[in-house]
Amino acid sequence: MANEGARVTPFQAELTNLLKELRREIYSGIRLPRERLVENSLAKTFDVSRMVVRQALMQLETEGMVTIEPYKGAAVAEISLAGIFESYQVVAMLEGFAAMLSAERLENEDLNGLKRNLNEQRALEIENVQDWQKLNHKFHRDINLKCGNQRLIEMIRQNCQFTSYWFIVLSAPGRISTNIEEHEAILAAFEQRDGESARRLTESHIISAGHYLVDFMRKNVPVGMWRDCQETT
Repeated sequence: MANEGARVTPFQAELTNLLKELRREIYSGIRLPRERLVENSLAKTFDVSRMVVRQALMQLETEGMVTIEPYKGAAVAEISLAGIFESYQVVAMLEGFAAMLSAERLENEDLNGLKRNLNEQRALEIENVQDWQKLNHKFHRDINLKCGNQRLIEMIRQNCQFTSYWFIVLSAPGRISTNIEEHEAILAAFEQRDGESARRLTESHIISAGHYLVDFMRKNVPVGMWRDCQETT
């Protein structure tokens, strides 16, 4: 009986897949802020029932990615600069703690891997955002995975997608050099087995990226696409 209860139903499988696809499209900018999300159209596009679509939209509303208004339906939520910066604060706290835990668990082979990663980052052209982001993601991922706390790792995965997307698309080229310098400082803390410094430097690294991104968006993104900028000061 227990196994029967744990079995994933077709509805749950379709809902999970649809949520994954809609999050990806919103994160990647395929679906822009204020764009309407019509149930019939989504059901046809993803070959699911309207009930699955409705449930997915309700879930995305709780995540702040979609707004649902009576008689108007659902739409992609506007970009909230305050919300983006709050996301960076959460990721900074989570990854900072993971760095502290990892400081005593990183072996020499791991440290050498981080050094190779940094050398590859330095060798890239400054405009090569896509390849740099792959290395950046691996640098952070390799640190996080050594923390030894699976629940913490899962929380980081759940929270980092949104921050990573906006940073890559809007402002990464102007921040890469600073990121590399900050990565070097974090690695130096690991080499000293200084978990507290690794935590502090990681938190500062991510918070600084959040500040940079919000400032960039204020100056470059059309005002109609975002809101709450005054709350991030």
